[in-house]
Amino acid sequence: MDEKITKCKELVIIGGGAVGMAVATHTRRHGNYSITVLSKDAHTAYSQCGIPFVLGGVIKDFDALIVKKPEFFKQMGINVKLNTTVDAIDIDSKTIHIKHETLPFDKLVIATGSHLNLPGNIKPRIQLDNVFTLRTLSDGMNIRNSLETANNLIIIGGGSIGVEVAASVSKRGINTTLVNRNHSLLSHSIDPDMAGIVQAYLVSLGVNVITDIAPTSINGIAKVGSVTIGGAGISADTVIISTGVLPETSLAQDAGIEIGKSGGIVTDGQLRVKVGNRFHPDVFSGGECAQVYDLLTGESFVSQLGSTARRMAAVIGDNLCGTPSTFGPTINPWVCIVGDLQVGSVGLTNNVAKRSGENVITGMSKGLTRAGYYPGGSQISIKLIFNGRYLAGAQVIAGEGVKERIDGLAFAIKRKTTIVEMLEMETCYAPPVSMLVDPLMYAIEDAHKKM
Repeated sequence: MDEKITKCKELVIIGGGAVGMAVATHTRRHGNYSITVLSKDAHTAYSQCGIPFVLGGVIKDFDALIVKKPEFFKQMGINVKLNTTVDAIDIDSKTIHIKHETLPFDKLVIATGSHLNLPGNIKPRIQLDNVFTLRTLSDGMNIRNSLETANNLIIIGGGSIGVEVAASVSKRGINTTLVNRNHSLLSHSIDPDMAGIVQAYLVSLGVNVITDIAPTSINGIAKVGSVTIGGAGISADTVIISTGVLPETSLAQDAGIEIGKSGGIVTDGQLRVKVGNRFHPDVFSGGECAQVYDLLTGESFVSQLGSTARRMAAVIGDNLCGTPSTFGPTINPWVCIVGDLQVGSVGLTNNVAKRSGENVITGMSKGLTRAGYYPGGSQISIKLIFNGRYLAGAQVIAGEGVKERIDGLAFAIKRKTTIVEMLEMETCYAPPVSMLVDPLMYAIEDAHKKM
């Protein structure tokens, strides 16, 4: 037994999120490593995506979001060090520096995630009581405690987290204002015409939605009292700042690892990092800190999806365990849940197509998710984007059935499906789950007429 332990290679993983812990468990099961995970977080192996739903009371408590507790990893023989900040990586000597401790590694995985992108005018004000950011489980717990006595909540930022929290919290009877500097909500994922559906829904829940303007200041002495928006002060006893994130690459950059145009760590297909003029055989990176490539445009970007992180973890784990594996370009299928509304997209939006110089054709349709006479259905809105005769993007909003459609359309995009082939699609029907003619077909026909 002792002889086997001495032959184990040292695997160090920086980051205890979706990539870090998945790589750790994979290599424990299929490899021969002594594994150490270093995480700044106070918790590990939990679902960040579930936090808004705890705040809204849909999920009972934060314990439900913890997938695996520290005891699980200890029993597996994985050394997880929480509340631990790494000071430096030395690629040449293959060591990690933590305060007065130095850890050697044979293999290294950098999964440092992202950090908040805070506007300069409000960054100093996050020290006020009841002003929060939302990234970690601890953040969620602190916000929940504040919401117990809150009357007026202001959410700054109209991305996925902002709209999910706004919808969830408004149902608790808290006066909620969502302010977004962009003209439309969810602007990275859907076009303004589709975003209008989401905004109208939030307004129907009682959310005060303010777009196309950024807050000037967060006001208060020790505790927040108001937020200045458009020259007017709006009362607030709780503020949540959700203005986006940037890749956390400072450690990698200081170690001489190349950072790409997207701001993420440059990797090859095996997710090995680039040092100098070569991809290092012993250092890997994945998740929100690593650069990926768009299948349709070829442009680099950083994916913030847990599903992408999990696929990257599988590739890294396989390569560490001797099974060659690659991560190719992605189309980033995405879905978020805004109250009772499901919003999904994949591939190009009109805005991205314009920036890339693509001349696209759009097909639109509205319909129902069930037969008109069958109870419980909802309206569904579908937008398809074709580049030439090939499907290149899709956006779907409904009360149900969005994920399944986006998954199917993502596969169609990757298979380079033409509009003629889509016109010949066969769809199933039963009153509780669909109309006789699926609304998707009307969107395809609408685009075909324009061609």
